[in-house]
Amino acid sequence: MLKAVVTFFLLVSASLAQSSSDGSFVARYVTKSGSSLTPAQMHEAEKIYQNTCAVVQRDFHSSIELHPRFTVILGAQRNEVHGNTEIWLTKWNSAMFAEGVVVVAFHQVLTNDVIKQLARRAVAYSDATVNVAELKQR
Repeated sequence: MLKAVVTFFLLVSASLAQSSSDGSFVARYVTKSGSSLTPAQMHEAEKIYQNTCAVVQRDFHSSIELHPRFTVILGAQRNEVHGNTEIWLTKWNSAMFAEGVVVVAFHQVLTNDVIKQLARRAVAYSDATVNVAELKQR
């Protein structure tokens, strides 16, 4: 009986999801209302995804091709990004989706090595600066 229930829920959850044509993101639905993106909306989402990744890569001078994978949760209580794996949207909104993709793509640019490099540079800059008031006291 337990196997039947688990199998049922897996089938239902799979049927409530749509995947982008290249598998970059999956759209899942929390509620029945607006239970799927129209083909035009999915096409729009794919174009936004590709262009947003290109903009983030170009503007942050990333040498790696950005291709983050994430899940879009539609029907959420609020619009927000959770880590680098989920974008929550109350309903389909292309601008909010683009903002979420910027954050998720930026997480791919901001690797641990980049974080360490930026931190070292910040410490070096702070060590290199001198307060003018301190110079007057000398």
